[in-house]
Amino acid sequence: MDAVSAGTGTIRLVFHDDEATPHGFVVELLRSVFGKTEREAVAFLSGIDKQGKVACGPFPASVGSVLLEAARTQIRAGGFPLLITSEAVSDCCDLCGATPARTEVRLAARTVCLCAACVRAIASVPQHEQEGEFRWACDALAWHFSGIPQSGLVTTVRQFPGHMRADVQVAINALFAAPVRFFGFHEEYRWETTTFTGLMRPGRDAPVIAPPQYHEIDIGEDAAVLCLHNGLWLCRDGELRYAAVLSLHQEPSQETAIRIEIAVPAGSAGQEVAQRCFAGLEKAVRAACSYRGKILSLEGGANYRERSRGVMVHRLPAVDREAVILPEQTLRLLDRNVRSFVKSRASLRRLGQSTRKGILLYGPPGTGKTHTIRYLSTNLPGHTTLIITAEQVAFLGVYMNLARLLQPALVVIEDVDLIARDRNEMAGPCEESLLNKLLNEMD
Repeated sequence: MDAVSAGTGTIRLVFHDDEATPHGFVVELLRSVFGKTEREAVAFLSGIDKQGKVACGPFPASVGSVLLEAARTQIRAGGFPLLITSEAVSDCCDLCGATPARTEVRLAARTVCLCAACVRAIASVPQHEQEGEFRWACDALAWHFSGIPQSGLVTTVRQFPGHMRADVQVAINALFAAPVRFFGFHEEYRWETTTFTGLMRPGRDAPVIAPPQYHEIDIGEDAAVLCLHNGLWLCRDGELRYAAVLSLHQEPSQETAIRIEIAVPAGSAGQEVAQRCFAGLEKAVRAACSYRGKILSLEGGANYRERSRGVMVHRLPAVDREAVILPEQTLRLLDRNVRSFVKSRASLRRLGQSTRKGILLYGPPGTGKTHTIRYLSTNLPGHTTLIITAEQVAFLGVYMNLARLLQPALVVIEDVDLIARDRNEMAGPCEESLLNKLLNEMD
């Protein structure tokens, strides 16, 4: 039946399978024209693939004619050969289109008429599947990207320094505030980096959906920032579906990095969404609001592997000038070369002069060097102070990257004479390498 009269009676519309119309287009057609949910549309499409054709309806003839015309208009606009025909029916099941006696059932917030076979089938579906619960990450991703083949997805990856974990988490909370679904997942082998492809892996080793794991990160405020160990966000931007994966990436002798991978359908629209997400993340990291203006050091052991476990915030009480026991002439020189210099930075920039300054505090133990540093760090408004202890000299590169990010900054290297000493007295190439790094950073 190729045409429908707008008279009385009941009809159903039959979707015929073809190999040219994309699954995504059919799903969207069922959603936009026939008012099906995405899950209903995917199930309907699966029936077409298996049976060759599936009926939609029944509808009053007047309603069916309008829906058929709207569907055909959208098909012509898309340039696809999808065939939908209509046929008159007297009594049929709303789910499968069969025509035995019907039973009214309340399903998905509406009443539908089902045949006995469909009633039995729905009753046999586990409750967790009816509610959209998932045990495996691959099932959740297959549900979210239904109608899109795996070859039709592309992913983009960015990594951020582990010590910026709090700022990355704040950005993630804002970017993915209203996902379609969110999951944590279990990582059986913590030394392996979890990827989007790994989460899509089915079988006995498929990653399992698990409760999200949060770590409390102290940023020197009343409340810590809860940072995820890993996470999977299923999101939608308008009609475009995408996913984001958070995991930790570890390499030997390197600081643990925060890995963000975003999967989108291939094409310019998907890439635009991915780039917009990463731009938001990078903006938050550059702003570095969690640690700016505070007194910091990196947590880590005494080794030369340049690995740190995060940022430590020091809550040091303010030190007044009167509490610094130094000769007045020394104290005036200190104020002139640090506090007054900072106040003159804007003028120095206008004159094209350097706005960096280095000072060396020298004296035997107990003469007040550390106390003087506390005086400076607590009296430089808007400055971030980074304190590098003698056993952390291997972190010098990480510290300086952090200083550039959080500038204006005061970098304190305690016992710097352990690095900057006569080359003839150095024990080996490791110490000389640290000296070269220090000189480069000072330049």
